[in-house]
Amino acid sequence: MKISISALSVAYGLTPEALRYYEEKGLLTPQRASSSGFRQFSLNDVQRLGFIKSYQRQGFSLDEIKHILTCCPQDELIAMMDQKRAELRDQLTLTRAVYDRMTAGTDLLRDSERLSMRPRLCQGCAAYLVEYSSVGELFSSVHTSPVLKELIDAFPLTSYCTLIPLKRLEGCDVPLPVGVCAPVEYAAAIHADFSSMRMSAGPRSVRCLFELFTSESRSVMQVLDLCLSFMQEQGLRPICDGYTRQYAWFADEKEHRRHYAELIIPVANT
Repeated sequence: MKISISALSVAYGLTPEALRYYEEKGLLTPQRASSSGFRQFSLNDVQRLGFIKSYQRQGFSLDEIKHILTCCPQDELIAMMDQKRAELRDQLTLTRAVYDRMTAGTDLLRDSERLSMRPRLCQGCAAYLVEYSSVGELFSSVHTSPVLKELIDAFPLTSYCTLIPLKRLEGCDVPLPVGVCAPVEYAAAIHADFSSMRMSAGPRSVRCLFELFTSESRSVMQVLDLCLSFMQEQGLRPICDGYTRQYAWFADEKEHRRHYAELIIPVANT
């Protein structure tokens, strides 16, 4: 029984060009009809294509699949599949972290009218922080810092933040540097070296949703003053650096830029 390239491409959702490419890679070996010269695929090709598609869904490249289908000891196949499973597990972990972050961001935006510029006491959270003197220094360091590049690739929205040094939270007049914020829930999903980053964490945190306007530093200072007043009223003290976490940047129906962020300060009782 012979199957035409058009029938096979429709069945598997592939273009004829893709099937020809598989043939060029040595993954399929169709015969040529003697009369027309058209490619004709056997049932063995159909079964082989099914395995190709299955292995592709598991993350294998065509070169890896060719190796598997031509000369691959069973122990080697098991090792290859274990490696792909580990990669899929990391992807699932990252996807879950992104999903949770989207959920938190959506909830904040949905309730933004009530929460904006109103500090509140929440459960604790933790993040890795790395400090730079300016945005320019941060991005000029990317080409020499594989860790920084990996962090920005993994969560670009959360990578750039304003840091609030503990000394500033305690009343000292020190500048507010910029930095990279890596929530700890991402640590299990990316293989970055976090040893060079310091952690900001606490059992509870004071948070305040706010909008960034033309002057970012002015916006942060306003919300910082609100948070410090709230902490004093509640008998709370900062225990490590605070930081901003960005959630959304969009233009509304009036074409006004809207940029929502949240200031997070780990705290404990005084």
